[in-house]
Amino acid sequence: MYALPVTDTLVLAIDDSEDEDWVFHFVEFDPTAHHSYRTPHGGQVLAMTVNPKSHAAWIVAAGQLYASSREMEIAVPLPLPVEGMVPFDVTLIGDRYYVCGNASNIWYYDVPREEWVPLVVPEPRPELPPRQGGETAESYTRRTSPRMYDHARRFPDMYRAFPVGQESYFCGALGRVIRLKDGATDEQWLETGARLVHGFDEDGAAVLCGDDPVAGIYRGTIDEGFEQLFQDDNPALHLTARHGGTRYIGAGLDPDHEGPCLFTLEDGELAPVETGCEREPEHLTHLKVTGSVLWATDLEGIFRLKDGRWRLTEIADLA
Repeated sequence: MYALPVTDTLVLAIDDSEDEDWVFHFVEFDPTAHHSYRTPHGGQVLAMTVNPKSHAAWIVAAGQLYASSREMEIAVPLPLPVEGMVPFDVTLIGDRYYVCGNASNIWYYDVPREEWVPLVVPEPRPELPPRQGGETAESYTRRTSPRMYDHARRFPDMYRAFPVGQESYFCGALGRVIRLKDGATDEQWLETGARLVHGFDEDGAAVLCGDDPVAGIYRGTIDEGFEQLFQDDNPALHLTARHGGTRYIGAGLDPDHEGPCLFTLEDGELAPVETGCEREPEHLTHLKVTGSVLWATDLEGIFRLKDGRWRLTEIADLA
């Protein structure tokens, strides 16, 4: 299951565990209600964005892009902006759907203009010279790999787009951070070279979450630089949110992680969270704040913290 908190009172969850169908659940709170429908299966969901007004969703799954909504009740495939692009994220910012992908590809779909627009695209991959007569495969690889390696280093994969105030940020592998401001882009590369797989706005600053080579969480801006808030040798511990003055740390979908998956960070030390629900959170897909609510979603359910009380909604109960 992939569950995305949209507002204080709405979560869109897609059950992608069945073989034939996706099952969409628009789960509402205060009061509790849900609207569900089935649509042909599109593969394991990797990323999703939801328009909070129209409840239209764009989804990345199995290397493809899809659109669906409560009104449509069906998921339809959408064309990617460029052939051969591997998408990792789709995010709605204003009236643009940003898609981040391999080799530093960042495109956006301009809804009013109904067209894809490139924001960041890589240079063409270098053409490899022909293999010389008598040259062994090992020698040929040794001769040509530096050029390919250099291209990969200059154009790493990009994993996430997110708004920070009136600006848009993008983060990816090798610590690369790109900002879109007033129609122009600038960038910074974190010295740690962390693979930045997630980011979000926190009080006008960008929070960046890395999971390789270790878990690392950073906060700052392109102008002021980034400070490291947290580091742990366990790369699973790369999710974070701040709620009610408390910093929370979550363990993502890492099969090597065992034990509690949700913590508070107090004086540099992790303290496991006890929600008091029927079960505790397992490996998290999201740890997110919307207004006055903290959400922690795992593969089976939705944990919601509001007014000091945790509440669990199991997706199996919505069937």
